[in-house]
Order: sequence, then C-alpha cells, then structure tokens
Amino acid sequence: MKSHHRFFILFASLACHVALLSAEKPDVSNFYNNSWYSDYPSGYPLIDNPESTMEIDPAEPIDLNLLSQDFILETKKIEVTNHPFAFNPSIVRWKGSLLLSFRTYNPVTRSTNPFGLVWLDESFNPISTPQIFELPFKNPVLPSKQQDPRLVTVGDRLYVVYNNILENITHREMRRMFISEISFDGTIFTASDPECISCFEGETDSRYEKNWPPFDYQDNLHLSYSLIPHKIFRPILGTNSCETVCCTNKAFKWNWGVPRGGTQAILDGDHYLGFFHSWADVPTTQSGGKRITHYVMGAYTFEAKPPFKILSVSPEPIVAKDFYEPPYYRTWKPLRCVFPSGLIVENDYAWVAYGRQDHEMWVAKIDKKKLLKSLIPVTE
Repeated sequence: MKSHHRFFILFASLACHVALLSAEKPDVSNFYNNSWYSDYPSGYPLIDNPESTMEIDPAEPIDLNLLSQDFILETKKIEVTNHPFAFNPSIVRWKGSLLLSFRTYNPVTRSTNPFGLVWLDESFNPISTPQIFELPFKNPVLPSKQQDPRLVTVGDRLYVVYNNILENITHREMRRMFISEISFDGTIFTASDPECISCFEGETDSRYEKNWPPFDYQDNLHLSYSLIPHKIFRPILGTNSCETVCCTNKAFKWNWGVPRGGTQAILDGDHYLGFFHSWADVPTTQSGGKRITHYVMGAYTFEAKPPFKILSVSPEPIVAKDFYEPPYYRTWKPLRCVFPSGLIVENDYAWVAYGRQDHEMWVAKIDKKKLLKSLIPVTE
C-alpha cells in the first residue's frame, strides 16, 4: 500500500545516494552567483553528439520574427493570482479537466524551487486556488534546486517527472530525475514519495540528468533519455532504475544547438507528437544585435510503437511574433527564452504550454495539420 503525504517528502535510497565519508571540505564560494537561477550552471558537463548540431555564425543579426509560421493561430498569456512570475508550465487533461503545473519564485529567497498545481477552464484561465509544493530537502550545504516538473497521464494515473540535485552529495551538484504519482481527493493534491532514478544505461557522475520527456505507451510510463540517439527508458518503479527499451540513431539536421527534451509526447494516431528545446548563442534583432543565448523550440514525431524511431522534425525554430518581444526580465544570464514544457493534442489542434524569459507562462494554439505538413522526414 502506497503512503501519500500532503507535501512531497524527498528521500533517496542507498542506490540513489552515495555516502561521501572521505569527501574534501566542499567549496561553495561561487554557488550563490549565477548558478542559483541557472538551468545550466557554470561547469555543467554537456556530453553532446557532434553530428546533432551545426554552429550558427551569422554575419548579421537574425530577425526571429521572420521565422514566424502561420500554423500558430494564437497565443495567450496564463496568469495565476499571487504568482506574477510563474513560468515553465506543464499541462495535461486529467479527470476530464485541464490541469496546469508551473514553477514559481519563493517571495523571500527568490529561489525557483516551489511549483504549483492549478485547474484551468477550457480557455486556459485558472479556476482554482493554486496549491504550492516546496519539497523538503536535507542537504546540509546545497539548497534544493528542483526544476521543470512535467505532468504526464498514464492511463488514469497522473505522474510528475522532474529533476533535482541529490541530498547526500555536498562537494558539488549531482542532478538526477525523480518521479512521483499525484492524487486528488476533490480538494487537495497529494503525492507519493518521490523516487530517484539513479540506475540506468549510460549513468555517469560526470553528467547532469534532466529533461527526460515522459510519455504513455500501453499504460506504462516511458521516458525519452535523448533525441539523438532516440533512447527510450521504462522506469521500474520501486527499484530506482530504468530499463532501456530501445535506441535508434536517426540523426537530423538542426542548426540551433543540441535538441533536448521539452514537452511530454502525446500519441496522435499512428505517431507520437512532442516539442523539444535547444539553445544557441547568436545575435538577433530581438537581442539588440548582441550575441547572447537564445532558447528555441521545434516539433518532432516518432513511431507509435517500439523502436520509436523519429519520423519527422521541424526544419527551423517554431516562432510566433510575440515569442521574443519585450518585456525582458533579469535572468541568470542575458538570454531570450521560449521553453516548451506542456502539450495538449485534441482533434485538429495542439496547444503548447511554454515559459517565456523564465518569468511568464503562455499557451500557443497550433493548427495540427499545418504543423505536421511543415515537418521534414528523418531518413536513415
């Protein structure tokens, strides 16, 4: 019988946390600089496939508005009372209604550890009091840095998949994925004890783990570890581990950095549809011609059954004309950011929930037929 609590209780099994009995005294002198807000703090060890990206070096600033596509029918800002800077929303239809999760700022510390859940109406307006979770954390040196909760329905069940640093590692950050099941009694959301995924193919303590898009395959939770190659894990809940289901290496051309997980993937007929993110340092009209980091998004489809080969992908970033316009906010470093983190696919439309500038939540209504027609096939 599963135990549930009104708040998450973070724990880690012996398999998840390695005791560092002889560790040197931790040096955290620079921790409270940019890394406090950073999804990719200084020193983040990116292990990239060089075939998956081509460096951008434009002679003139790029006007991102010129990339805007007509399949984006409209965009709408989602605002939650008392959380003016909520960002990076995830969205699902559960129990017949729309449920939104979001990251928010602690009003005292300004940390982005808390996240909230709120019900929406069919026009994406909040209709309930948001419930905020700030997870307990026991690391004696480093603060909790929970990031990017993504909701996913698996049959009738609801899970949240997110990443955080490990509690027992104090000399540096060690980031892994966590999974918890969400329940709702008609009034209050509760969550099962989060499970750290520490054992999986390719595990190494030289790499952060984050942005594993979840999806439901035959009422079983699956996770996309990477897009190139497209490696799929199935969590074995209760064991802190995943098994590798399959791995296909159909590389595709994408000029805006390494494609990484974004939204959950949704079964849409004979394929799954999802949206990824990437980032590149480029000068744009929207950055005043300065070469700064730009987060962009694209769409992709993959097979509806194993080996889940990627079928098609956006040829260039998906852009609406208000994606990269003011207002801009103080962020962990200068950037222009659109981050896809939630997806609803129903009938002829897809709704993508995305964060903007780490301070806003939006949803874009997309003509699904035109979107799919815009994607280019991925060949062997």
